[in-house]
Amino acid sequence: MKTPDHSSKPRQHLSFERMLFFSDAVFAIAITLLVIEIKVPVLPYGASEGDLGIGLLQSLPKIVGFLVSFLLIGQSWIEHHRICGLMNGYDQGFLWNNLLLLLFVAWLPFATAVLSEFYWLRIALYVYALSFAGLGLTKAFLWRHAVRRNLLDKEVDHVLIARIGRRVWASPATSFGVCVAAVLGVPYAYFGFMFIPLVARILDRSATRQRKATSS
Repeated sequence: MKTPDHSSKPRQHLSFERMLFFSDAVFAIAITLLVIEIKVPVLPYGASEGDLGIGLLQSLPKIVGFLVSFLLIGQSWIEHHRICGLMNGYDQGFLWNNLLLLLFVAWLPFATAVLSEFYWLRIALYVYALSFAGLGLTKAFLWRHAVRRNLLDKEVDHVLIARIGRRVWASPATSFGVCVAAVLGVPYAYFGFMFIPLVARILDRSATRQRKATSS
């Protein structure tokens, strides 16, 4: 069993900062790539305002896809930032888990483009949902690894550990729920992704209540 590398603190801190910079860059590039799929309507010279309005309406699925993915990737970045901010060390296992998480982050612009282009097809929804489920699962594995390998700061209490441990399951749980809804033929099932922040808040509160009930 590998133990956290606590030797040579300045060097370790620099290596951890490099990992954070690389991770932030992947998140930033992925978010930036989302907007590239939104094209300005191609209209002939002298087109009317109505023509432009129709062209913008035709781009609406891609605009909605951009907004939803931007918010969800942004939420994942915030949670990733929170997790890394609670750590006092790292090991090779954490780096590999983090790299796997970034794989799904880098993939999400493509999944967003597929859903935005073919939003009426269930397979496009499955690609998008499974992509966010994969991102959520790798985030859960990352947190679980940090907790099990004692990579967290000693001041991190068990309540916060339980809260984050529950919150990270919001994305995969909601994504699988969207897939089930699509299989059952629920119309506009893809709007279910908007409830990921709400599910995260519910899981957060349930973890807090459970911890208080156990301690009382």
